[in-house]
Amino acid sequence: YDITITCMDAGRPALTSRKTIRVEVTDINDNSPRFSRPVYTANVLENNVIGASIFSVTAFDSDVGENARLNFSILESHVQNSSIMYYVSINAANGVIYAQRSFDFERLKNFQIQIQVQDSGAPALTSNASVNVVILDQNDNAPVIIHPLPEYGSTAMESISRFAEPGYLVVKISATDADAGQNARLSYQFFQATHLNIFTISADTGEIWTIRPILSKDASNQRLVVVVKDNGIPSLSATVTIVLSVIGTD
Repeated sequence: YDITITCMDAGRPALTSRKTIRVEVTDINDNSPRFSRPVYTANVLENNVIGASIFSVTAFDSDVGENARLNFSILESHVQNSSIMYYVSINAANGVIYAQRSFDFERLKNFQIQIQVQDSGAPALTSNASVNVVILDQNDNAPVIIHPLPEYGSTAMESISRFAEPGYLVVKISATDADAGQNARLSYQFFQATHLNIFTISADTGEIWTIRPILSKDASNQRLVVVVKDNGIPSLSATVTIVLSVIGTD
């Protein structure tokens, strides 16, 4: 600020003198740094590359010079009994967060990071924020068929009466998928069958039903190959072969 002071005497004519004084205001560290928000959410796709940037935080300080020079750090905490430092790191200068490991959705779905920003004033002032890391599922698990269990390699043995009426429930295929959401939504269909016009399968439940009587001319061993697909991109699948022994004679 420039301040001009004028001094005037009382004579006739009055005489004056002027002096300009420059006042320079020196900054003191009286403003804490502030994050752009107190809580962040970072969505990270599983199977990420180790060392890849997964998120960044920003902060500002109303002071100037060294009082506004900021340093970011991660506060110590634990995730699944391990130090947070084994999971992520942060660039002290710009707040970019890096993955220290490849995340697996099936083992870890989310965790929290406590971030601190500190200015370079004396004494230094700090502020904290949290980052909620959400691991996103990737379709990296194929369906697993749990019933019927194969007895010979990948072949399961079942039996059916030759006198089974149309609508008879032959067997139910059950499968699970370790993924989540659409990646775990399963559908069932025939891949091969000895006679496609004897049986049908529910795409949603995996139930196999008869749709017509079994005739004497039909094979006594009916071979069905069922494929179970998930709804991920790309879709993953599993297959099971069922040999149905037709029991009974006309």
